[in-house]
Amino acid sequence: MLRTTETVIAALLLGGTATPLPHQGQTQKVVYVNSQVILQNTPGVPQADSTFQRELARYQARARRLQARFDSATTEFNRVALDLSPAVRQQRQQELAQMQQRAQLALQDLRDSAQARRDALMAPITQRITAVIEGIRAEYNYAIVFDVATLSGGVVAADPSLDISRLVIQRLQPGAAPSDASRPPER
Repeated sequence: MLRTTETVIAALLLGGTATPLPHQGQTQKVVYVNSQVILQNTPGVPQADSTFQRELARYQARARRLQARFDSATTEFNRVALDLSPAVRQQRQQELAQMQQRAQLALQDLRDSAQARRDALMAPITQRITAVIEGIRAEYNYAIVFDVATLSGGVVAADPSLDISRLVIQRLQPGAAPSDASRPPER
């Protein structure tokens, strides 16, 4: 599974079920989703994950080649170091240090490229998920939709009737209409 669940749905903290709005005398409706469950059940995620895993293997192969070149140069230096004059030995050590620095920069570039590719593959999916959640929020007049998957242990317990993940998953399925007959959680 792709590791972007923490950025799929913006969330703050899980609040109470309803709180009066001070200036309108209305209640705020607060519900939650679990983005990990939603991602596991969203069409397109397995394909994006498979594509990313294939491309990640290529990034990892490049990283292994970079490391192998550096290791080989280090081994060669260590093999001949005792036969080198102090000046040549110091020069080769500096060359190895520069090679290591270039390799580290190249590895960081590979990590950045892999992250950018993962983000690009997931962007249409996360945009669709966010649009569905926003549509449900507006349709049922929810004030806030929290994501319990991104709260890092901040949720100890939550009323399952406030979880609209199932509704989101239903709306994400092929052929599902925004005005699907699915009902939100009852209060």
